Amino acid sequence: ASPLEPTARCARAPRAMSYRELRDLTEMLRALGYPHLVSMQSFRTPNFELVADILHWLVVRYDSSIAVDGNIETEVDRVHFLKATAQAMMLKGRIKLSLKNLYAANGFAVKELLKVAAVLHDAHRGAGSGGGLADEEVVPDAVGTAKFADLKSTRALAAAIVKHGAKLHELLALHPENREAYAGALSRNLEVAEVQRRLAGQAEAMSAQVNEMERMLANVSKDEAALRAKIDKRKSELERHEKRLSSLASVRPAFLDEYEKLEGTMVAHYEIYLQNWRNLQFLESELDKMHQGEQAGLEAHERQMRAMQRQLREEELRVLRGQADVDEQAIDNAMLNEGPTNFEDEEEDERVSQRAVKRPGGAGARRG
Repeated sequence: ASPLEPTARCARAPRAMSYRELRDLTEMLRALGYPHLVSMQSFRTPNFELVADILHWLVVRYDSSIAVDGNIETEVDRVHFLKATAQAMMLKGRIKLSLKNLYAANGFAVKELLKVAAVLHDAHRGAGSGGGLADEEVVPDAVGTAKFADLKSTRALAAAIVKHGAKLHELLALHPENREAYAGALSRNLEVAEVQRRLAGQAEAMSAQVNEMERMLANVSKDEAALRAKIDKRKSELERHEKRLSSLASVRPAFLDEYEKLEGTMVAHYEIYLQNWRNLQFLESELDKMHQGEQAGLEAHERQMRAMQRQLREEELRVLRGQADVDEQAIDNAMLNEGPTNFEDEEEDERVSQRAVKRPGGAGARRG
């Protein structure tokens, strides 16, 4: 992996650097005598080499006895460098540094560098009126007697100044829109009596609102007391019902024995009912099968009779046309074996037989 990859990843992180912090850092480094030029654009993009150089210079300036390896060629070397410097500043000056912010090498790193630079700058200013001692000899003693409470209060005041400055900036942005309104208000002449009357009206309105709020609070207190009483009442009723339920569960009713006996009898009758119902269903299914068989036989017999009738009609037609002789014995046997299906069929068969007997004789007489 390239040593520039962590810097590129940090470049995508959101920066939390303000103009004031960057300005303070550059001024402090210039006052402390940092040998290189640090501009306002130095931390707009991640620059780990510059951050490492400033941090190493500040640590050595804080205590020249601290030995830190300045090799930052690889990622592992950078991590070791940051760990060593952070541990040294924690042990020597009780200054806690965030390794993550320092490794980001962007606006977050400016905040961490300010922690060390602010201590050195305060010591440098305090030693400015002390004589011609060297900076390296004054800084450790000054840092040892620094007032951390004053430092915290100073930071709080600085944060408040920044907050109020931002609010003032927003209000000034609304100046063009409200210019006519406040110009008209300043140009208008107000009488003291009118002002007093309006103030008195506002005071009365506020007092009415206060009274209304107090009344509402009193009502809330009353409602709360009423709700608590209802809750206590419901709790007592619940306890009473639970006790009654437990007592009823322990009592055996007088009719329970008879109920259990009847329940057993009902189970036996229900089993008999199921058995009878199954037998009935079986018999009904067998009866349906028998009816289907009889119906099939009747249909087959009816088809056979229709076929025989059709054959007899065909024979009759052939006899009438003189194409064949009548086999009276075969017709009698067929009639005796099958029999007519109804009265109309029987009459039809008799008429066919009579015609079959008469026709051949007539035909023979004509031939003779």
